[in-house]
Formats: sequence, structure tokens, C-alpha cells
Amino acid sequence: MFTLASALTKLSSSVEATVRYENPDKNLSDEELLEFSTKHDSSLRAPFSDYKVKILNENNHVIVLICTQDGTKALLEDVACTAEMDKHHWQIEEEKPCSFTLSTSICNR
Repeated sequence: MFTLASALTKLSSSVEATVRYENPDKNLSDEELLEFSTKHDSSLRAPFSDYKVKILNENNHVIVLICTQDGTKALLEDVACTAEMDKHHWQIEEEKPCSFTLSTSICNR
């Protein structure tokens, strides 16, 4: 999971840059936004092929959530504006549902 977390910080940075500077269509699905954000380097998506990837776009910032393939449990969550990986849900004893727990409000500090 630590390797996946490292890959997630790179992926979330790419999605963040796309949302902030390329003004993608707001109606893109999560998968379409991922494809658009990684068109320059599709290998950024490769580590996540066996997982459900969700994107929350708030105030020109993004949060990327990685869940089990069936979408039942959260594993990793990253607010793209921060340098470090933000939340390792998989390390917490109590399983978390595949829903966002963080906010982009930390980007405005």
C-alpha cells in the first residue's frame, strides 16, 4: 500500500494541475477526468487498475480517493494541494466506507 500511496501523490498532482490550469469540462466522469489528466503519461493510472478511483473537485482543488475494486472500503485519500499523502485508511482497524473524509479547505491555509 505504501507504493500505491506514492503513486497516488503523483496521480493526484496531475489531476490537480488539470483542474487548476486546463479548465476541463465539469461534466466529465471521474474516469474521463483521469484520462484527460494523464493523457501526457498514461502510466500514472496503471497502478490503480485494480481499484476504484473517485475524484472530488472543490474550489479548483481535488481530492483523490482510492477504494477496493468493489467500491466498499476506502484505502487511500489524498488532497492534491498538500505534499504528503494525506490519509491511509487501510491502516485503521475500523474499515471506512468508500467516501470522502477530507476537504480541500486545507488548501486555502
